Amino acid sequence: KIVMWLNQSFLLPEDVEFQSGPFQVCFTSLRNAGQLCIKIKPGGEISINTDDIDLAGDIIQSMASFLAIEYLQVEADFPTYFEELRKVLVKVDEHHSVNQRLTADMAEHSNLIRSMLVQAEDARLLGDLKNMKTRYMELYDLNRDLINQYKIRCNNHTELLNNLKAVNQAIQRAGRLRVGKPKTQVISACRDAIRSNNFNTLFRIMRVGTASS
Repeated sequence: KIVMWLNQSFLLPEDVEFQSGPFQVCFTSLRNAGQLCIKIKPGGEISINTDDIDLAGDIIQSMASFLAIEYLQVEADFPTYFEELRKVLVKVDEHHSVNQRLTADMAEHSNLIRSMLVQAEDARLLGDLKNMKTRYMELYDLNRDLINQYKIRCNNHTELLNNLKAVNQAIQRAGRLRVGKPKTQVISACRDAIRSNNFNTLFRIMRVGTASS
C-alpha cells in the first residue's frame, strides 16, 4: 500500500516496485529546494526526513488518508524551526512586559492630566493667568507624551499579535504531524504549555507528542 501511495502521490520517472526489505525514496522539494527522503522498514516503520515541517505534515496527512489511518502518534524534531519558535516566544514575553509597563505609564499620565486640568481651571477661575498658562503648557506636554505612548503601545500590540499568530501556526503544524486523537491531544497540550509559560514542555510535546518523560 505504501508503494501504491508513492506511485499515486508523486510524479516519478517510473513506478516504484515493491521490495521485501527496507528501502527509501528521495526527492528535491520544489518549495525550497530541500531534500525529502521517505524510508520504509519491513516492520512498517516509516521515517520522513525533511527540514520543512509543513511538507512533513502534508506527507503524513496524505499517507494517513490513503491508508485510512485514524490514529497516528509521531515523533518529530525540527531543530532549526524550533529554535526560531523559541526566539518568537521570547519576543512574546518581551511584548507582554512592554505592554504592561506602557499601560501603567499611561494610567499614571492620565491621572496627572486630570489633576493638572483641575489646577488649570482653578487658576482660571481665580484669575491667576500666569499659573493657568503654566498648567495648560504642562497639560500640552503630558498629552503629547500620552499620544506618543499610545502609538508605541499600538505598534507593540501589532507585533505581539503577529508573534502570537506565529506561535498558533506552530502549534497547528505540530498537530498536522499526527492523526486522530494524538493530533487533538498535541494541540491541547501545547496550548496548556503556552498558558503556563513552560517552553521546555511545549517543545517536548511538539517532538514526542506528550509532556511526560
